Amino acid sequence: MLLVLEEYFKEYPVKKKIVETLYNNGVSIKNGKFFLNDIEISLSSIAESIKVNRRTVYETIKFVNKNEVIKKIMENVFSQTDTSRVSLLMGSQIVTIYINKGSFARVYWEVMSLTKKYTPYIKEMYCKNSDQEETFIKMIFYNEIDSNIYRDMDGIAGIKHIVINSPVKINVICNKCEIKICPHKISSEINKAEMYP
Repeated sequence: MLLVLEEYFKEYPVKKKIVETLYNNGVSIKNGKFFLNDIEISLSSIAESIKVNRRTVYETIKFVNKNEVIKKIMENVFSQTDTSRVSLLMGSQIVTIYINKGSFARVYWEVMSLTKKYTPYIKEMYCKNSDQEETFIKMIFYNEIDSNIYRDMDGIAGIKHIVINSPVKINVICNKCEIKICPHKISSEINKAEMYP
């Protein structure tokens, strides 16, 4: 999608910066107004956060509204919640697998096969296969998973790097792994309930 925006804005670098920032942050433009999902954001707030003047933002809105392709794209931008920011606090383990360009499909199926083999405790998964941005698979598990999965992932061609965010110290033997420990788990009765027997 960014390639489409880049094509239309190649002669307008400041407008391109504004539209790409809006797109990347899930802010849509509808009827000349800015929205984060259903919450309206003021033009002044947008200008201030992107560090451009209000007039430039206003001119960008006019440019977007004149072009049906860009207008349609920007009307349908939606923000997705990133639960990984709070999952560590709830005791979940987050695994982000960074993938070489062109290897996504093969790596995805091999990782899913390993996940099926080692753990049923997957809570959420998000993937991005992009030409311009980082290609990755992010998985959130309800709790710590069998560390043997990382040894097997280490052997998958096309994986550049694996980042494991864990609420507890883990021992992993993997040449591509980076482990980040966040021990700030929140305790509650909900967390004590077993998700799976």
